Amino acid sequence: MNNWTRKHNKFSVQNRLTPTARELWQWLLDEMPEGSNEIIDLRDFNKWVKRTRGFPHDRKTVKSAAQQLLDKGVLTQAKSYTAYVWKWRLQPIRVLMPPPFRKPQKKLTFQSEIPNLDPSNPQPLKDEYLTTTTDLEDAESGEFEQKLQACRKAGIYYYPKDAQFMHGFSLQEVLKAIIYFLFNRDGVRHPEGWFKVCLEDNWAGKEKERHQLRVQWSTEGLFEAIRYCNQKMGMA
Repeated sequence: MNNWTRKHNKFSVQNRLTPTARELWQWLLDEMPEGSNEIIDLRDFNKWVKRTRGFPHDRKTVKSAAQQLLDKGVLTQAKSYTAYVWKWRLQPIRVLMPPPFRKPQKKLTFQSEIPNLDPSNPQPLKDEYLTTTTDLEDAESGEFEQKLQACRKAGIYYYPKDAQFMHGFSLQEVLKAIIYFLFNRDGVRHPEGWFKVCLEDNWAGKEKERHQLRVQWSTEGLFEAIRYCNQKMGMA
């Protein structure tokens, strides 16, 4: 995934792309040059996913990911041949995220009230913009490293290039998923693939919902369920 940049990641976060949509975009970057029009079979993407993590995505998930890239303008000029075979244009990231427009700095005729500062020189503003952008990128990078470190401590080992999907989740969400993994790790053969699906499908959150339902369960509910099943068997 050498073609994936910080701009690609920033666009993904801003447009709330699902992890599968980001994964498909990353795969497309290796399959076709940005700005080109090519025929792509989504089943090839799913074969790659299976080789990478041990099992493929659900077909509906792949179709939904492709549709999201179309909706967000990552893919354009789409032409469908079958449900899986498409011809489309992969938009360059420079088109999706053009450089911000900045008005030319007007030269001021009056003397600056601040010593040693020429008001006609826009350099301080430029430095401030670059510093803010760099600080944001450094913060994102630092949080990503914390996620990788937490995974390693739990016995889940990713190369950074294979863990890009975690950019779409907060550190808190990743930590909750790790705790859920640790309680269920005895039956896990492939931690990296298991954890990725766990995070994307929010298994930890769903388990909390299931626990709340179990807490609300009562003996009356048990007998009601038995009566319901008996009625259905009698009707069969």
